[in-house]
Amino acid sequence: MSYLTKSNQLFQSLEIDFEIVSLNQLDNYTAIEYFLTLEDEPPENANNLQKINRYLQVFHHLCEVAEWQKAGQVLSFCYSSKELHEQLRIWGYYREQIELYQQLLGKLNDEQDIICLYGLGRAFYNLSDYNQSLIYYQELINLARLINNRQAEAFALDGLGNIQYINYNFDGAIAYFQKQLDIANEIEDKEQQGYALQNLGYAFYFSGLNQGKYHDQQTGLHYLEDALVIADQLDNQELESLSIDHITIIYFNRGQYNKSLTYLFRQLAICQKNNDKRRHAAILENIGKCYVILKQSDQALKYSQAALIATREIGNKCEEANILNDLGVIYCYQLKRYQEALFYFEQALNILQKLNIEGHQSVCAVNISVCYSYLKNQEKSVFYLNIAKSLMTELESVETKGILIMSIANSYWLRDKIWYKAWGILLAIKALIIIPPWRSANGRLAMESAIKQIFGR
Repeated sequence: MSYLTKSNQLFQSLEIDFEIVSLNQLDNYTAIEYFLTLEDEPPENANNLQKINRYLQVFHHLCEVAEWQKAGQVLSFCYSSKELHEQLRIWGYYREQIELYQQLLGKLNDEQDIICLYGLGRAFYNLSDYNQSLIYYQELINLARLINNRQAEAFALDGLGNIQYINYNFDGAIAYFQKQLDIANEIEDKEQQGYALQNLGYAFYFSGLNQGKYHDQQTGLHYLEDALVIADQLDNQELESLSIDHITIIYFNRGQYNKSLTYLFRQLAICQKNNDKRRHAAILENIGKCYVILKQSDQALKYSQAALIATREIGNKCEEANILNDLGVIYCYQLKRYQEALFYFEQALNILQKLNIEGHQSVCAVNISVCYSYLKNQEKSVFYLNIAKSLMTELESVETKGILIMSIANSYWLRDKIWYKAWGILLAIKALIIIPPWRSANGRLAMESAIKQIFGR
């Protein structure tokens, strides 16, 4: 018996009958046969996209001849342990995902449209196009309710909750995630329960952190622990990793940085093994943050730069801006290289203004103001300080307000007049009241900054 490769198996499953193929479509079907039966296997050093290029070519040829059913087969073809469209997500090829889904959307049936709408919502979210993501998630929830597909409705609620979360609407996010959990319980979908608990975990925790509510932080931690139990029961590595990621951040905020690093390096090894590009970038970023707090600037730069490269590869603009800000923080507050810090802060602010994420914009603006203060450019320092202040009035996040007030205090402290320095000390004390050092890593940084201002060391 001859051995059939993955591509040979797919060709057989497509059941193409060349005897009934019309002449004007023959080139497309011949190309499909070539890609799946004759083309050489990609070399071992081929990148991930090159490894699956033949399947993408087959998909496009099938769409050209309106073979939508067969194109759907290719989309769901298990190239590895994951279906082709899911494998593209894990590898960070969101634009390629979008191209596939958009060609197939509305061409087959409701079940296929659910796959496409959910995939489009996630892909645009991962590219930081939250408005487009919202449109597809809303279409998904409308379709799911129309055909009474409760699982698809839960998928849509997951996506809608994440969009609320990224816009700092924690109550809105929690409401969506709770509905997701209610549906998962109703249909007895254990995996969906796990993802809903994981969502509720990080939403409750960060809501509690930003509003100073310890009970909500503990509730979030309990949800994450419950999600981790389900992940272990189902042997779901993605759910396990997501839950551990958020638990790691909790350890980070509680000052257990070495424990955080232990978990992060464990997760990094898993992501590298699975080629999970998006999570790999996020973990590199968090490792960099740990080293910033530990004042190991060389290591912080190493992992933050690696995170920036990885994030740019997958096109996540929101995360790119966050990492650029992290790099600016290292150069400004640790290495005292203010011109280089501005290079990163200004790039971050430019991206965030395009995305219209106000909380992050305000942090970047005040960091730029501090740099200009050190560079003795008072006019520009005041300009960016005023931008930060105008954005701060719109913020609901207590944590972000505390960070901003402390940064503004630094900016005043760097001015020459004694009354500016006095005002800087008062603002530093106010920031400590808002984010006390026992509450989070930002609180400890605020305390350190206040001590430098008040005692000069």
